[in-house]
Amino acid sequence: MRIADTLVNIGETFSLAPFDALLQPLMDETLTEQGQSHWRKGTLLIPRVLIWLVLVLTVRRDLNYAQALNWMLSGFRWLSELLPAQNKLVSDGAISHARVKLGVEVFRVLFIKLVNALQPVTADFHGRISVAFDGSTGTMPDTEPNRTAFGKPSARKGQAAFPQVRLMGLLAVAQRRLLDVAFAPYRGKGTGERALVAEILTRLVCKGLLFLLDAGLYSLEGLWQIDQQGGEFIVKTPAHVQPKRLKRLPDGSWLAEVSGKIVDPAVPPTPSGRYHWKTIALTVRIIRVQIAGFRPFCLMTNLLDPAITAREIALHYHQRWDIEIAYDEIKTHQCATLRGQMPTIFRSKRPDLVKQEIYALAITYNLIRALISQAAQQRGQDPRTLSFLDALQHILDAAPILTALPAEQRENRRTHLLTLIADCPIDRPRRPRLNPRVVKVKMSKFARKNASHKSKVRDVVNELKILEVKPVKGRTV
Repeated sequence: MRIADTLVNIGETFSLAPFDALLQPLMDETLTEQGQSHWRKGTLLIPRVLIWLVLVLTVRRDLNYAQALNWMLSGFRWLSELLPAQNKLVSDGAISHARVKLGVEVFRVLFIKLVNALQPVTADFHGRISVAFDGSTGTMPDTEPNRTAFGKPSARKGQAAFPQVRLMGLLAVAQRRLLDVAFAPYRGKGTGERALVAEILTRLVCKGLLFLLDAGLYSLEGLWQIDQQGGEFIVKTPAHVQPKRLKRLPDGSWLAEVSGKIVDPAVPPTPSGRYHWKTIALTVRIIRVQIAGFRPFCLMTNLLDPAITAREIALHYHQRWDIEIAYDEIKTHQCATLRGQMPTIFRSKRPDLVKQEIYALAITYNLIRALISQAAQQRGQDPRTLSFLDALQHILDAAPILTALPAEQRENRRTHLLTLIADCPIDRPRRPRLNPRVVKVKMSKFARKNASHKSKVRDVVNELKILEVKPVKGRTV
């Protein structure tokens, strides 16, 4: 059989293990719904192979297009002796052209379907599911289309080296799973982090969710929307927000009222574009917290149940940091290269392919996290105690071999993979420590790291104190 025919036969049945059982049915369903299930006869880059390749490109950031495709199929070379020792399996430019033709919508829909298909997130705080919002940015190649579509941040001497996209993620804390993502250009009206939070809230069912928010994401309109839909929140209160104090509670917290004007969604804007506003008042609970070495700060929450103490709420708020760990797992480990430092987070030179890559990155991260959760469940472990880096390496080692195995042999090998992942606890679990706010490469307001910056011991559980809320002219600070 000719090599070309062999490649086509492989492509028509290709499904990347160990993710195939979960994602392949969703992939086939999405391609059919989007009218993308047909392909030109005799080509290797059929839609299902191309989707897998785009996902692989987000986890093999150290490989170019041709090398990533070769890695996907390398198991057939070793186990079945079906492929020769060649790296270029398709012509130059064919992969980019096929990605453009496939588009963004397939990946957006596939991400939504995957989130809905994964095991339900379990409640982790008094019957509520803790979720965390936080923003980040992603760099991309410095091309004219990317600069035009996304823009560059300002720098001390003009502009930064690469265009950037602003990202917002919603993370299920207990399983470190992305529930939704939104993105926008780095600059421009309506592209800020709070605008992206509002976008996600419009398509979210808030009931049963406990949102953990940083002060920078505070928005009375957003908190009101969460509250009206039956959701709950804990947010670090910005300094300019001064709720009206109502009643002191036995645990040291205070009932208070925060009020203001928001756009009335029931009344359409005028022909000139002016909005109608309404005044709202939200009953909240204010908790003033002190941790050794930091200035006191206030938390605001609509968790009014007296059975949930202020101390519990304050300690649980620190789980919000898990979304920062998730971003680290994605940007530092999943997108790692062999050069020691990534040139950019995304590799695409066109804005539409950058958007495609964002959804692909989220899909792949959730697939990896799903395997980690399955491995942890077998041992009764917390999935956050297993090493993402070690799990990723085992998956990369196993994927080409598992993919080339007959279907009847895959399940046993997949079970062994889960065992290997379960045997990889984090070698340095989260410790009670405090790190200085410094950076290795001076590209922000933080000081540059040097030998004097060392970790300090910090025991939040024992050092956290609930302070009296100080009144100022009838309000709380």
